[in-house]
Amino acid sequence: AADIIPSDYGLRDTWVRDVGREIYSQMTNEGYISVQSDNNGGKKNKLTSTIPILTELLNTFQSTKFVKGYRLGEKNDDLRSGINIFDQYDDEDIDSGSNVNFLLSVFRPATLGASLQVTGEGSRFSPDFVGSTVAAMFEKELGLRVEYESYFVDEEYRENPKDFFPEEQLLQFTLKK
Repeated sequence: AADIIPSDYGLRDTWVRDVGREIYSQMTNEGYISVQSDNNGGKKNKLTSTIPILTELLNTFQSTKFVKGYRLGEKNDDLRSGINIFDQYDDEDIDSGSNVNFLLSVFRPATLGASLQVTGEGSRFSPDFVGSTVAAMFEKELGLRVEYESYFVDEEYRENPKDFFPEEQLLQFTLKK
């Protein structure tokens, strides 16, 4: 794998995003994503119109056992989580050129162990397919620019920093026109 992963960080990002684009393309072509966005008379759709596509994409990762589960939004915010992740104000923000941020937690992704190992080695590459696929969906469906960061979360505090056993990968997305 090291031979095909570019050493230049800009090229790495492009490579990872291309993997996500291909996964999203295959998911839609193979019928795993049955919800399609409406072209809306040539205008790009609203952010809220992508919620069914996003949940179907994440449900596919879950049903294929790539992730044990997921959570859209913050842990303690029932008003802005799940299918309520976006609202009309987010649509207006995107339309006006403002950024919209959201959180996605994936629990026990199949790549978690590899991600922790590779990240621990300082390579700045993580085999994360969920984040790049979600980014590809927003790019394709809305033509948005997508940035995201990945964090590993261990719900239990331990005094020894070497006792770090995360089961959650937290993805923080920023969407912009």
